[in-house]
Amino acid sequence: MNIDEEEFEKTMAQIVEQMGYLMMDIILMSFKKINTENQLLKELLDAKLHLKKEEDF
Repeated sequence: MNIDEEEFEKTMAQIVEQMGYLMMDIILMSFKKINTENQLLKELLDAKLHLKKEEDF
């Protein structure tokens, strides 16, 4: 294996590692967005249930 092949493999390993971090960041951001949307939907549901209870009285 000559120097160019070693440098290429090292560079490719770094790229693969960085892509792994990027994928983990994308997954984390997706979970955070899902969590935020779920919280907003819960607040909306709670408000609707509160209005429904007031109407029943």
